[in-house]
Amino acid sequence: MLENGSWLVQSADGASLRVTPYGERIVRVQRVRANEHFLPDNQYEMVESHAWPREFILQDSKAFWVLQHPDNPEFQVRIDKQTLVVSFVQQGHPVLQELSTQWDTQQIRLHFLLDSKEHFSGLGHGFYGRDSSLDLRGKRIKRNYGREPIQQAPLIVPFYLSSKGYGVFLNSTFDNEFSFGDGNEYSLGLANPGERARLDYFFIAGPELRQVLDSYTQLTGRPRLPARAVFGLQLSDKGHDHTTATPSDENWWREKIRQHRAAGFPLDHVINDNRWRAGGGKRCESRMAWDRERYPDPRAYADWLVSEGLIMTLDINRCIAQYSEGWQAGFNVPPIGNIEFNTSAPDLTNPEFRHWFWQIFYQQSLDPALGFPGDALWIDEFDEMGAADGATRLANGSTWAEMRNYWFFLIAKALVQEGWDQSALKEKRPFVWVRGMTAGAQRYATLWTGDIYPNYGDMQDQVRAMQLAGLSGFPFWGHDAGGFYDWNAAHGPDEDLYQQWAMAFGSFSPIWKPHGMGQSRWPLDRSAGAQATAHYFAQLRYELMPYLYTAAHQAAATGLPIARPLLLDYPQHEKAWQFDLQYLWGDSLLVAPVVDNTGTKNLWLPPGNWYAWQSDQAIVGEAELELGVTPGKLPLYVKQGAIIPRYQRALSTAFQDKTVLLLDVYVGANANARIIEDDDTSMAYLRGEQQVTSFAFNHAARELRIYESLGDYKGAIKKRNYRIRFYGENTRCWLVNNQQLSLADGHSVLELTNIPATTMVVIKPCSLP
Repeated sequence: MLENGSWLVQSADGASLRVTPYGERIVRVQRVRANEHFLPDNQYEMVESHAWPREFILQDSKAFWVLQHPDNPEFQVRIDKQTLVVSFVQQGHPVLQELSTQWDTQQIRLHFLLDSKEHFSGLGHGFYGRDSSLDLRGKRIKRNYGREPIQQAPLIVPFYLSSKGYGVFLNSTFDNEFSFGDGNEYSLGLANPGERARLDYFFIAGPELRQVLDSYTQLTGRPRLPARAVFGLQLSDKGHDHTTATPSDENWWREKIRQHRAAGFPLDHVINDNRWRAGGGKRCESRMAWDRERYPDPRAYADWLVSEGLIMTLDINRCIAQYSEGWQAGFNVPPIGNIEFNTSAPDLTNPEFRHWFWQIFYQQSLDPALGFPGDALWIDEFDEMGAADGATRLANGSTWAEMRNYWFFLIAKALVQEGWDQSALKEKRPFVWVRGMTAGAQRYATLWTGDIYPNYGDMQDQVRAMQLAGLSGFPFWGHDAGGFYDWNAAHGPDEDLYQQWAMAFGSFSPIWKPHGMGQSRWPLDRSAGAQATAHYFAQLRYELMPYLYTAAHQAAATGLPIARPLLLDYPQHEKAWQFDLQYLWGDSLLVAPVVDNTGTKNLWLPPGNWYAWQSDQAIVGEAELELGVTPGKLPLYVKQGAIIPRYQRALSTAFQDKTVLLLDVYVGANANARIIEDDDTSMAYLRGEQQVTSFAFNHAARELRIYESLGDYKGAIKKRNYRIRFYGENTRCWLVNNQQLSLADGHSVLELTNIPATTMVVIKPCSLP
């Protein structure tokens, strides 16, 4: 029976199946038992919108109903008339087939036909971002809020991708469990289901995994693009010894930044850890307001930050809620036993608390009328309520068992959807990072992975967690680069780990935030060797900003992450699933962090030819390499047929000169690239206020084209200087729009000046060999 665009079928025992198309690549499957009803679409908000085109073509055969979208004949849904088992067909081949559904008091579980050769990845990541492999084959995985008092930073995203070219999203907030071959079982389900638990999942067709990720983030919401400054270096006062005579007050920050900049280090993001807050600035004894002893004039401090090209984070620890203005004891969840700080344990389903939560930030600093600092929000310790009883009834009538996995979504909703986006700040891009996240909340906020240890084991896990987050809709994931603290040995990262992780790998993470206790993370407080490493990677990060920021735009528009697992582009290659301690950075770079102290690095170059970074020598892939490495070195490779745009080095993204663009062209294959530029801070880019400049290299003709810039934004450049280097090309004489230009001896860079943005430039050799 067709009902509101859904295909609804009932079995002999009264169970019902509902199959609903969401456009041409997504199908929703819902099952309920006899005497159960389907939940309303707005029961949860992980799916951003249910207003999708719902059009199927029905083909009725003897054994099956076959459902097909008119715009995608390559994809079909088949329903067995006798058993109501659903299977999904792509390009004529079944890629996923249901077997049976199991309902009892312990679980609701859907079993699928297992293919022993199939690989899986996704599902967010575990506590602290600790996962031993991107490949989930053979594993049983749970992605749920912690049950212990302190289990930090889960990324709860019940969505996974398959090497067969599809994805599955389980649309429920109850405790989930997935098996990908453990005990020869392929299944998804809900453990300890509550009264409103339902079997509700979305199948997302490919066959390209990029298409699957694009469709998933269209379904659950596109990631919120941060301001460009967020991608600059972020440093905090956490490693400073506050027992000294120089606490990290405004004067400390000004002097610290002056010394840092004088030494040639860039900085964009100032992160105040507690010490800006009134009442002593201590983690759990302060309150949400500016401390007027350490910061006597917040407005003047805000003006100074802007003049220095800096943005600033405001933080909250859950434990101080009770001390802050307007807090009400009624905001707390019912008694929850051994939860730490249980007098500051708010019920996020309570709209009155959510309103207070936003207002305490807005009234104390974010209201533009105040002129106070505040560009990003750091939400800490809301992941420490795991010991609450699942039967606890919350303000919205739901149980804790149903809402626990939804907790982080509600935080993001309170601060961004219900707060920031409705305030006088709505034209300014928010950046909210929470210690934990939920599927769908990427359209508001992101996360970091908590108090990880400064050792190579946790470093390896973070390389994987970053990629898993990107596969789960969170491309702007962050972590404490270098590790937060070793609670057993009472120290931060040693000099080698600081160089390998806080600087090298950190600079090739979406958000670069060296942060933690024990020792300072500021480069000037480290050894001469560490400072040299910091200089190198800071300069590289800032030079690559147009490349990185374009990848960020791509992530916000399509869900394609900045740090891309090899399996996204090479899903049929076994090594792409095995070599998960390396990744693609944007379209053209391959990054292989050094994640141990053995002095060697094993890596895999996928098929195609590659260049070692800034080398004229091409390397033939597919190849496994074993390299000797020393502290501060990071194996970095460029695809043959790549165009890498760069800016000149600067001490802040705010100071970067967009009128000068460096182009590195790696010859050997055709290449296409572009840069996306905007005003760097506002929401105007969503209204099309951005400028896109495209580049193309034709290898056979040895011809580079710089196309006319398309679009406009406030402050867009009208003319540009280009400095172009061709790697793997020795030509000395070039035609630039048919005008001859020769390189002087000893020079390898072709310089073009005052090129109007509306002019196309064609560059080719004076003669081909």
